[in-house]
Amino acid sequence: MLSTIVFCEDKPEFLPGRGIAVVLARTLASLVTAKVEGLLGDVRIAGPAGQDLGLLAHHSGCDLIEADNEAAWLALALQSAREPDVFLLRCGRAADAGFIEEAHDFLVAKNRSRRPAAFLRASPENFFERLFPARAPVAGLIAPRALLLRAPRGRFGKLVRTLAPATSFQCSARRIR
Repeated sequence: MLSTIVFCEDKPEFLPGRGIAVVLARTLASLVTAKVEGLLGDVRIAGPAGQDLGLLAHHSGCDLIEADNEAAWLALALQSAREPDVFLLRCGRAADAGFIEEAHDFLVAKNRSRRPAAFLRASPENFFERLFPARAPVAGLIAPRALLLRAPRGRFGKLVRTLAPATSFQCSARRIR
């Protein structure tokens, strides 16, 4: 089972006219099946203070972690995670079909291998990313909580570069429209 952190970034990639609450609600809705299947345990929202996300967190049964910047709210959310493994998912992304099975298989195999972390790429959105899918940005990450807590403090991109996960899921995470 995974602790899940849906985190909002300092500079979100949302479509114009979409507020953080709308995009966050759609991201949380995409996790329902994984929660029902037993892949996800506790879920947290990590985001900026003053965005009035408390009501959304309350109605979705999530904890809300707020701070002044991305590095701070990510660190606080990791510290409060309950499970030994954590799934970080960028707000505004939804894992495609097959993620539940792939993540479950990774967690089973992780105990027998030396690859503690895996990442979920964003679905290719431009010509270059379609030609070279490995160039699509990372949209999610599964890693041991202890490893994430030992990583240098910083933004999500820095965390991914520091961990340099060797395993990449075959499925991807689409942008929520």
